Amino acid sequence: MKQKLHDALITVATPLLTLGETPAATGRARVGKVSIARNAALAAASMVLSGGTIGMYAVNKAYYVLLTSERLLLLEPHWLTSRPTAKVLGDIPRPLLSIEDVKRAVTTSVTLSISGEDKGLLLKYPTFDKEGAELLIKAFGVAPSLTN
Repeated sequence: MKQKLHDALITVATPLLTLGETPAATGRARVGKVSIARNAALAAASMVLSGGTIGMYAVNKAYYVLLTSERLLLLEPHWLTSRPTAKVLGDIPRPLLSIEDVKRAVTTSVTLSISGEDKGLLLKYPTFDKEGAELLIKAFGVAPSLTN
């Protein structure tokens, strides 16, 4: 994410943070909910049908992703300028999150599992924001050798 958008996201999100809560990773990703088991089956089926060239995922709209020391926030972009707004669309406590899967290709896909839920969160980072995906992966402490 460009430094200007990173700064705007931090500025907008600062009033939403609790005392002592610090940003760990920022980015902009297309967000979708996926069933962890269903997602694996869907990806496998699409890979077989396409001869191993295409993996299919259900992905929705792009949002600003802010991982803090305490939670993951999804913030809505402004409808006209696409800059971050203070409208929180997702707020998930960080202790409930873990990285289920990482796929690196033209886009970087990070699947987060949520403890106690059968659905996960799929974050697809576009090419111009691969650094956002890498910051998120690094913030969770996942070794690069364990991801694709």
